[in-house]
Amino acid sequence: MMCCKKTIYRLSLNLCLAGFITGVAFAQAKKSPQGNGDMFNLKPYTEAEIEAVIKKPLKLEDCIRIALGKNIQLQIAKRDLDIAEAAVSGSYSTFFPIFSIAASSQKRNENRPVDPSKPNNPTDLSFDNSSILGEVRQTFITGGVLTITGDFRRDLNSPDKFGAPPTQTQNRGYTIDFTQPLLRGAWFTMARSPIKLADYDRKAQERSFTSAKLQTIFDVKQAYYSVLLRKEIVGANRAAIKRDSTLLRLSQSKFNASLATRRDVLSAEIQLAEDRSSLLSSQSDYEKAMDDLKDVLGLPLETHLELEDVKLSYSTEPLDVDFLIRHAIENNPQIQSLEYAIKRTDLQRRVAKNQLLPRLDLSVQYNGSFDTDTDLNKDIKSNNFLVSLNLSYPFLDRAASANAEKARLALSQQEYRLADMKRQIVRSIRNIVRSTYSSIQEIQVLQRSMDAAVQKVEFATTMFNLGRASNLDITDAQQSLLKSQIQYVQKLIDYHLQLALLETLIGQPIVQ
Repeated sequence: MMCCKKTIYRLSLNLCLAGFITGVAFAQAKKSPQGNGDMFNLKPYTEAEIEAVIKKPLKLEDCIRIALGKNIQLQIAKRDLDIAEAAVSGSYSTFFPIFSIAASSQKRNENRPVDPSKPNNPTDLSFDNSSILGEVRQTFITGGVLTITGDFRRDLNSPDKFGAPPTQTQNRGYTIDFTQPLLRGAWFTMARSPIKLADYDRKAQERSFTSAKLQTIFDVKQAYYSVLLRKEIVGANRAAIKRDSTLLRLSQSKFNASLATRRDVLSAEIQLAEDRSSLLSSQSDYEKAMDDLKDVLGLPLETHLELEDVKLSYSTEPLDVDFLIRHAIENNPQIQSLEYAIKRTDLQRRVAKNQLLPRLDLSVQYNGSFDTDTDLNKDIKSNNFLVSLNLSYPFLDRAASANAEKARLALSQQEYRLADMKRQIVRSIRNIVRSTYSSIQEIQVLQRSMDAAVQKVEFATTMFNLGRASNLDITDAQQSLLKSQIQYVQKLIDYHLQLALLETLIGQPIVQ
């Protein structure tokens, strides 16, 4: 009976932790935690691939690839990137020629007296006026603007004096104007500022999207490991119920044989009821964790999912803190995004400061006109050439001064934010490394605690069979075993979550 009992307890423990624990020797042999591989370079699943893969138990890699294609927050970040890329495309129109054309036609009739001898007999007069105006505008890299305009006008008018002939005139003209700013708005930086600002926005959004992708991967891992944890807790509770049921049957048999008291039976029944209550609670937690995973994956909550049984391990190899901090400062996408935001703000500051300068423009203009009177058969031609230097300065322009000061303060503020972000990332990495070391030590302690709990259950069972202990000793040992099992799994999950968070901070997989 005692031998059978030992088998039951060991089998329950193995069922609870099988597929989850591989042993210290195997873990220490590994150079990097399982599951890190190329997770950051995975391609998202297509809709067809998702439909196929959810029909079978999912691996962590499957969950990540589903989320990369379906996660809602990641799709929002992708749209932000698309908007920034569209803005860059539009900004290049700064140096594209702009064509415009305008045309008008006006016809009207008037009825008014023209003949002095017939003041009460109005004359019908007609007017037909039409015009076409075209313009080409080109901005250059120096900030100069070339404008070419041309217009054509035709007027057919009835005489407005008695005895005068109708008039028919045609007017054609063109103007070529080039204006080059010399101070305000001048030269390459100012002229290219719309393009550079849009480009900095795009680069910042690219890094923000990368950060959102890393955060999505971490969220998937967190939800995935949470499901595994809840699943193992459910398994541990079921194993505890099996042990409780066995103990209840044994206590009832001994009570019937007058080898145990009614108290032993009641204690076994109470323990069984408590563990059944814990099972119901853990099943509810498992279902909630599964819904959380579906939400992160971007799948409908009614979708049925199962996770593949996995083996998690841990490594006792130390983490290089200096290496991790250096790579985080170099590769963290949030830092890179803020650095581009600082470059953008610095350019805005220079543009705002440039607006404080006087406007000094060099202008060269050439225009010509051709007027033709078809009735008189006369052509009148004229042309003009004009070079001017225009200077203007708005005194007491507080708005421009305020904009420049705001841009300077915004730049200083973002520089402080960058310094604080780097400081907090370094602080987080140091905390994670300490937590990882602590988790490894606790895992090792809990592993020894589980072994001791198994021996405690076996010893209490032996003493109970010999009549030297009550089943309270057994239930106490079983509770210790269940507690150590759950704590072990929780600490192992916490260890992997710490590594996942560390990967998010440094922007690459952990290789120990």
